[in-house]
Amino acid sequence: MRKRRSMVRWFNPLQLAETAVRVAISSIFGEFADRRELTAITRHIDPDALDPAYDYSGVRSDFWVDYIADTGDGWNPTYAMARLLATPKLTVNGCPEELPLAGVVVMGGDQVYPTASRDEYAERLVAPFDEAAKTIPKRKKADLYAIPGNHDWYDGLLAFLGLFSRRRIASSWSRSRDGRVVGGRKTKQVRSYFAIKLPHDWWIWGVDVQLKGYIDQPQIDFFARAADEWMAEGSRLIICTGMPSWAYVDPDDPEKEFRNFSYLQGIVDAADRGHRLCLVLTGDSHHYSRYLEGDCQYVTAGGGGAFLHPTHHLEDKSFDWRYPRPGVRQQSGITNYRREFEIAKDQNTGAESLFPARKTSRRLAWRNLAFAWLNWEYTVTLAAIIGIFTWLISANARIGGWKLSNIWADGSDPWVALCGYAASLVISPWPLILLGAALLGYYGFADFKGWRRWLAGGLHALVQGGVAIFSTVLLAFWIRDREALLVLLAGVIGGVLAATVMGLYLLVCLRWFGKHWNEAFSSLRIEDYKCFLRLRIDRNGNLKIFPVGLTRVPRDDGTPSPANPELTPHLIETPIDIT
Repeated sequence: MRKRRSMVRWFNPLQLAETAVRVAISSIFGEFADRRELTAITRHIDPDALDPAYDYSGVRSDFWVDYIADTGDGWNPTYAMARLLATPKLTVNGCPEELPLAGVVVMGGDQVYPTASRDEYAERLVAPFDEAAKTIPKRKKADLYAIPGNHDWYDGLLAFLGLFSRRRIASSWSRSRDGRVVGGRKTKQVRSYFAIKLPHDWWIWGVDVQLKGYIDQPQIDFFARAADEWMAEGSRLIICTGMPSWAYVDPDDPEKEFRNFSYLQGIVDAADRGHRLCLVLTGDSHHYSRYLEGDCQYVTAGGGGAFLHPTHHLEDKSFDWRYPRPGVRQQSGITNYRREFEIAKDQNTGAESLFPARKTSRRLAWRNLAFAWLNWEYTVTLAAIIGIFTWLISANARIGGWKLSNIWADGSDPWVALCGYAASLVISPWPLILLGAALLGYYGFADFKGWRRWLAGGLHALVQGGVAIFSTVLLAFWIRDREALLVLLAGVIGGVLAATVMGLYLLVCLRWFGKHWNEAFSSLRIEDYKCFLRLRIDRNGNLKIFPVGLTRVPRDDGTPSPANPELTPHLIETPIDIT
């Protein structure tokens, strides 16, 4: 049996370093050797007709689709969500009907954390889904599709293609080959993107936006062909993409985040065949949120298993853009259109369509006061750095002919002690070099722009430097002539205080400025508050979205228990109807 992996410890310095290297390598690879273009050459798709494997339009009864994103972190949440997806008749609190198994499951990106590899997929995604799939009746066949997120790209998409795009269409150069089976569901796609035909002229496009939202030309050609040739006139469309550009966009500078997503929407209108974009699904943010723009729904449902992200920083977005919203024809002479994305409200209760609710999200953020305990590897690293810094100060003091532990020797005047510390600081350049490196590091870490970044980074560095200095000065008041003990205790106490300051910094930035929402919650590694979507296309061609939430994830004791009564899913909000 595969090892049950715990949640990724994002503030472990070794993990931070490994992730940084992976990001750098994948970014270079993505720019100079985009694997999507290579697969477009080696995995030919017939441009004249949709691959029959993607055609589900012949189903006459209700057709069900599951959407889940951001899986493959810790065993507990991933296994819990896999169990919900595999329950033959799912009972959901607040839902008057049982929800049957879906015929198609779509994974919306970031199927594995922290970085993609065959072993990580096997242990963090496949193992819990295979375990949960033991409850699926063998007669219930289902298919699986997936789009990659940025974490799936950290090995250049190699492991993702091997797992989800193994299927091959026969050609003059190769034989046909079936896809893999993951969690009792067979993979069907041959590339990292796809177009699925559903009953009643509904379609799903799964889009690969790589690391930064970039869509390659072969993929653009593919979706343009689908819109022009394969989709019947007036088709209704669901787009699955890798990130919620509408939530990330900076209204003062929308170009960076919104350009590629806007281009994708433009492909639909460019076909000029009356297609209607009805729903956009995404993950990347590990919560549930629903926005509205006109009659199009924008749903983020990244609760498949990764650590929870906050919701209390979310806000409506409104900005000028050079193209109108989907379904509105561009008019000559008009260069700016107002794009307005508003956080939706439950049609019955009037509550915001957020999970967890803002109040809960704010409460959870206070856990950052325990940052030093929750991220002990980071605390130990800071303790070592502060210990080395104090040792350098001690060495400087010896060069000057005195001891750091005796800076209070002339009396109890704090000013005299601080002057003695300052004198030890400047005898050699190494302590100042460390302080300068800390300033640049905290500046680079700050989630602000322009002068505010220097202000936030500088204040953070000033407080952290003050922690190292004052903890040493105060300790020297009680520790006399014991230099080694002073260095040791200064490192230990300074490390705990510095890590606590980091948690306080994250809390303040998120709570009052809406910044560092990713770092402030990745530090907490919250397993609870997970979600997925179950979609139904009924016999009349109407679409209904059932947002399913799980407030508490069972803590698995190592013994698989598919009938665990602690799984109590509920409807996040009243099901959403789209006609």
